[in-house]
Order: sequence, then C-alpha cells, then structure tokens
Amino acid sequence: MSIARNVLTAAVPVVLVAGMVLVVVLRPHGKTDEAAPHGEWTCSMHPQVRLPGLGKCPICAMDLVPVARLASERVWIEQTGGVETEPVSYRELSKGVRTVGKFDYNEGRVAYITARVAGRVDRVHADFTGIQVKKGDHLVDVYSPDLYLTQSELIRAVETLDTATGDKTFAEASVEAARTKLRLLGILPAQIAEIEKSKQVKTHLTVYAPIGGTVIEKTVRPGQYVKEGDPLYRIADLDPIWLYLDVYEYDLAWVRYGQHVDVILEAYPGEQFQGTVTFIDPFLDDKTRAVRVRVNLRNPERKLMPAMYAAAVIRARLRPDGSAEPTGLEGKYICPMHPEIVRDAPGECPVCEMDLERVPDLRSVRPPAKDDYPHHGHDHYAFPSDTAKPPAGQVLAIRATAVLNTGRRMIAYRKRPDLAFELAELVVGPLAEGKDDAGRVTTYYPVLKGLKSGEWVVVRGGFLLDSQRQIEGMPSLLFPEGQGGTNRHVEHSGPPPAAPETPPHGGEHKH
Repeated sequence: MSIARNVLTAAVPVVLVAGMVLVVVLRPHGKTDEAAPHGEWTCSMHPQVRLPGLGKCPICAMDLVPVARLASERVWIEQTGGVETEPVSYRELSKGVRTVGKFDYNEGRVAYITARVAGRVDRVHADFTGIQVKKGDHLVDVYSPDLYLTQSELIRAVETLDTATGDKTFAEASVEAARTKLRLLGILPAQIAEIEKSKQVKTHLTVYAPIGGTVIEKTVRPGQYVKEGDPLYRIADLDPIWLYLDVYEYDLAWVRYGQHVDVILEAYPGEQFQGTVTFIDPFLDDKTRAVRVRVNLRNPERKLMPAMYAAAVIRARLRPDGSAEPTGLEGKYICPMHPEIVRDAPGECPVCEMDLERVPDLRSVRPPAKDDYPHHGHDHYAFPSDTAKPPAGQVLAIRATAVLNTGRRMIAYRKRPDLAFELAELVVGPLAEGKDDAGRVTTYYPVLKGLKSGEWVVVRGGFLLDSQRQIEGMPSLLFPEGQGGTNRHVEHSGPPPAAPETPPHGGEHKH
C-alpha cells in the first residue's frame, strides 16, 4: 500500500509536467526563431544547453530558442505552469498551540465557612446560592450556649483584672485566654473590645464573610441545629478565574510560564478573552498523554463561569533558532496560588505563605550541524549561510507552500540569477504563523539552514518543477541521488544529438 501511494504521489505531478512540456513544445513561435539565425541557441527548460543553431534540446527534446529570448520564454513558462515566486525575508513568527479546556474556581479564592460552635440557626442573611457578598457581610446568626459561657468568662476575667492588686500576671493571662477562645469562635476583635467595655453578653454569634465573592453552596436553614464543624457556606471569588487546558506532550516545548493565551467560548461568539499561563503540572496523564496547564483570566463582569468549556491558543513567539522566545519570568520565583507574586529571590508568598517556586530556564537549542544535510553536494550553492544579524524579534521565514516535504527531507526550489531553478535542501523550524506583505495571516517555516534573506523561492508550482527533474533523472524530492538513464521518461529516436557545452559550474544540469 505504501509503495502504491508513493508511486501515485510521484505520478500525478509527472503527468502535470508532461502536459506542461507538451504545451511548450507545441507552442507556435512564429517568426521569432528566424530573428536570430546566428549566435547561441538554448532550451527554455535547460538554459545550460548552448548550441550554435536551431534544433532540439538534447535533454527534453523541446525546440531551442535564441539566448536573447530566454528570459521572456521562461516567464511565459512560469505563467503557463502557474509557477509563483517570493523572496525569503525576515518576519515576526509565532507558534500557536491550540487546545481545549474547562473553567474552574480559583482555589486560592474559595472560602469554606463552617460552624465554629454548636447551636441553633436563628437567622440567615445570605439565603440563596448565587448571591454576591462582600468581605465582612453578615451571613448567619447562631444562638450558642457555649458562646454565652465564653463571653461570661471574659467579663469575669476583666473584672478580676480591674480589682486585682499586686501581681496581675495571672489575671492578665486569664483575660487573654478568654479573648483567644472568642476569637476561635469567630468573634471579631472589635466585638471582643465592645464586650469588655459594655460587660454585656451577646446571645448570638454572627458569622461574617471572610472574602468577597459568590455564594456557590449553602447548607444552612433557619431553625436548624448545627454542630461544631458543620459546613454552612462555600464562597468563591470568580475574579480571577482559572482555566485548565490539556496540552499534549509534543506541544510542551512551546508552553512556558507567563505566555499570552487567547480564549474563545461558544457562549460568547465573536468575543475573545486573554489570559496568562501561571502553572504547568509536573506530571503527565498516562491515559490522555497530556499535561494540565493552568491559565489565569480576569473576570470582572463574571462572564466566565466554572465548568464552561473553552478553546484556547497559546502564543509562543519564535527566536531565530526556531525555539520559543523567553517570557521574562525565567529564573524568577512565583507563587503557584498567587501568580501575581513574582520575586527575584526565593522566599514565601506574602499572601498564603507558600514557598515560591522557581520558573525553569529556557532549554538550550543545538545549532544545526552539517550532518543535518544528508544529501549535501547535489546542487551548486545548495547550502548558503546567512551570517547577517536578524532584526530584533524577527526570524528568517519561508512560506509553507514553498517547502516540499517527504517527512524526512525538506527542499525548496530557488531561482538563480539566470532565471533557472535549482534545488535547495532545508533545515527548518516548527510550522508557525506570521503576516505576509499584505498583512494577511499566513503559515511559514523558520529557515535554520539552506537559504538566505532576499533569495527568491517557488511558493507555487514546486511539485511541477520537481516532477520535471524526476523525468530527467536529476536529484529531486523523492530521489535525492537522482535516477539512472533507464528511468528517464524522455527518449530520443534516431542518432544521438550533439552534446551540449559544459555548464558554467561544471556540475549537473540545473532546472
């Protein structure tokens, strides 16, 4: 099956080129051939052929044309065959990692409110889920005998301290112990001070919201008796919100802390949200072969809700060597729960007191070596080296349609000064996105080796040129070493034609 596929892949462009050659051969030349009875004649497909008079090309059997007409003839062939060229240039490129994920609560902004004392619920202030509360808002009032006794202890301890004479150490310790008990029951310092001043016992404990956010769970009702530790509420602050993305292992090299993420949702068509990569799980899920990546998104309007699905694109700008550009966080220390906390040295998060974690450095990228080019030497000038310093933030790029790829080998066809085309073997980086000269988003490859800035390459019609080389038995995409004479598709009848002059570079014929 694989052999048949390869044969079919090679045969289709060969048929196209054969038809192209037939069109060129049958094209009427009018009186132009007689316009230059003297001088050199050449082949429009093989400009290295030089003969003293009118005749047939010894390679492809096409009619020869005067050398003076070569340029216009090749332009006609390119236009008829749909061959288009474009210069290799520096561009801003980014690798887009596309994936999907689901929103979830920000774990650092979720509060679990439980009963700190046994008692009876007499009043519920936040009486339904989904209600927005601010930090310090009343949630529920609980009558508790334990609370009554603890307040009484505090009042007695304060009275003892006020009347004590001599050493007051024990009395002060008793007051502090009673205050601590009340604080552990959820009584605020201001309330404790009011009890000490008024010396009046409060019958109810008011539970306050520890953070502002949305009530996402309510398990308390008026008249209900609760025990110490029973859950009452769960409150979540949805700004910022977390998005968990699944990134497959082959895309991990392009994901880094601090990268920009574009997010879209079906709930809001045409609208795009922006986030930042704040955490990458240190393990791979063996079932999905993916790593969970956490993205922080601002959500001031509360449009983004937990459990929503989203599609995302992580943008990684590329460096000239084809690797991801640093984000600026490499080597710094951040808090996994509070990514806005960034420090230059290790320490603790001032918010949650967790140890700050170091952001890994960029891994080094090996520059292309000579061994990267297994077929070096087939074409003259096949491996130029662009030693010019690239513009800041830009990469030497070639349009993706210009690259012919077998999976193990990549080539492109470059236009020479004499308007002929020659094969250039390439080493390229990852497929990326950039803008063309008209400002349209187009796919490009970063060029690591094989071409220089300003060289013109075929961006359309490359397979036609490659098929012609296969017909001639020259090195091509599928045949790096070329084919023997018995494999060529063009046969000549009659006596062999005169041998052409030696090409200027003394090598194989250039297409």
